[in-house]
Amino acid sequence: MNIIKSCIIAVSMYSKIPMPQFEWEKKSMRYALAFFPLVGVIIGALQLALFYIWQKSGLAVPIYAALATALPIAVTGGIHMDGYCDTIDALSSHQSKERRLAILKDANVGAFAVIWAVLYFLLCYGAWSSVAQDMVRSEQTVWMIAAGYASSRALSGLAAVFFQNANKKGSLAAFSSPADKGIVCTVLILIFAASGALQLALSMQTGVLITTGVLCLFLYYYHMSKKHFGGITGDLAGWFLQCAELLILYIVVIAASFVKSL
Repeated sequence: MNIIKSCIIAVSMYSKIPMPQFEWEKKSMRYALAFFPLVGVIIGALQLALFYIWQKSGLAVPIYAALATALPIAVTGGIHMDGYCDTIDALSSHQSKERRLAILKDANVGAFAVIWAVLYFLLCYGAWSSVAQDMVRSEQTVWMIAAGYASSRALSGLAAVFFQNANKKGSLAAFSSPADKGIVCTVLILIFAASGALQLALSMQTGVLITTGVLCLFLYYYHMSKKHFGGITGDLAGWFLQCAELLILYIVVIAASFVKSL
């Protein structure tokens, strides 16, 4: 029963998918982080469904690109993009660790967050437009991107367990503190490995680039969070997730374009 509750808690926290409501207890949250990648699996499945529907519908490329860009935000409700924006504001302040952490808690949105959020969506839209225009490899490309939604969340969950937490009373700490670290880490590592294996099976070269890229970003995430914030928070986790998804998207698109030009 606790496993089912952990699954419901993870999906209800990190997505807008309707879920049964009940009081969250620590014992019910022991495995919640292990189910975090499930939200990524759902997003990936929806991206694949959108792609196949678009192929049959004959809708214009710009419409498909816009829908594909909006889909992850629609599923998550923007919870990770909110963290991305807060982190951009904090990093752009060039203040002390204490002041940066205070900015993360500030509900107001700064100019830098708006600028970088617009840039983020423009980059996503451009990448998805490129995916749609490459009709020869678009199906393989979408499958690789879809797998990335689960792997990025697996890494984010591992960071929540292993990285130092800068806010002991934040939402991230509420999930990481009661976690059964042995089981959660094992599940997350297996999910990351499975996602990577699927990407490698689809394209060895691109799969290696994706795995290398996200692991480098993971290490930078550790260094940046420790240096500028004294550890990670829920907002920083959102920043990492959005950056990882964008990185995977561009690695796949650029790799596909390079192969096409050969």
